[in-house]
Amino acid sequence: MVPDFKSRCPFMVPLLQPQRRKLLIGGICVVLLVVGVILLTYFLCSGEGEFVLDRTPLFAGRNNLPESLMALWAGNLSLLNLNSDLREIYQNDSCFWCNTDLPRLRRGKVKSQFWIANAGCSNDSQIYSTLKQLDIIDRLIKKYPSDFQLIRQSKDLKEAHKNNKLGSIIAVDGGQSLMDSNAVLRIFYNLGVRAVALGNNCTLESGNTTMIKSLEMEMVVHEMNTLGMMIDIQGLSKITQKNILNISSAPVMISHTAAAALYKYEGNTDDEIMELIKSRDGLLMITFDALNLGKQDNVTVSDVTKHINYVVDKIGFDNIAIGGNYDSYGEKPAGLEDVSDFPLLFKELKAENGSKWTAGNLDKLAGTNFERFFKNVENVRNYTLILENE
Repeated sequence: MVPDFKSRCPFMVPLLQPQRRKLLIGGICVVLLVVGVILLTYFLCSGEGEFVLDRTPLFAGRNNLPESLMALWAGNLSLLNLNSDLREIYQNDSCFWCNTDLPRLRRGKVKSQFWIANAGCSNDSQIYSTLKQLDIIDRLIKKYPSDFQLIRQSKDLKEAHKNNKLGSIIAVDGGQSLMDSNAVLRIFYNLGVRAVALGNNCTLESGNTTMIKSLEMEMVVHEMNTLGMMIDIQGLSKITQKNILNISSAPVMISHTAAAALYKYEGNTDDEIMELIKSRDGLLMITFDALNLGKQDNVTVSDVTKHINYVVDKIGFDNIAIGGNYDSYGEKPAGLEDVSDFPLLFKELKAENGSKWTAGNLDKLAGTNFERFFKNVENVRNYTLILENE
């Protein structure tokens, strides 16, 4: 005769009572839930470099596509299909480097960036070139309203992300286009410009001097603070950068640079300026231009991570962002050839040093630092307006 269950497993009998059975099932569910959370956390953290851009909207720095479009079609956007891969249509010699189109922006998980209007260097092209590219940016955003959203204030970044559109911030590269006039600056602001680089690769009387000698530069900085425009000190001499850092009430940025201590190249930033940027809660944005990163023939994504890691070792994680600078004339590192490659950078950082690049630190690099910086520039404007109205 086969013994029944109670005689074979007498220790289980109390658990078969309804009330205790409910408690047992509930306990098992709690244990499974805890184990599930632990496993999920482990996998997310171990692959944080891959998942960060699904969680945090990526600010991708600078993009010079407007200048490419001006050169390619003289700004005739009726010929443009940004939903196609431009590399399949044009060769590099006619499309500069063809780094940017909508399919690759989506693959790169880009959620916001600066569209750059580059000023000309000759006297007769300085403001003309800028205005022509500002017009291209305006028409580009209007041509693709389902994909792009103009950003006029920092809070628009969240709205653009919610609308699944790329937040488009307009920036002017080249203080010479201001013509030493705050009137031009205000016109740019009314056209949607929210950042201006006061220097660039041109030799500027007002930008690359060894010191700020003119009242005009100080007035421009003050006016940008009042308007809530981001000041970019890229392309200026060190002493001019230091003077602007001292003059400006708002934090300033260097929009596409690298660590001079790792590779000496014009436009790279030394440790002293890095410390000043940090002390004023500014922003140092790491470029992807191979010329800034190392010997050009051998530059890879690892060189970018070396510069990023050097900067965070010097000034921490709160004052660094992506500089990008796609569709510029220079070559890009192997592995970061176009705007689709941003996820690889974050995977590489996590793989190299997972304990350093925590979820929070990856978020800062991806976009939260830039958003805070933008807000702080606006906060100075708001405070300035309050003082002026008292």
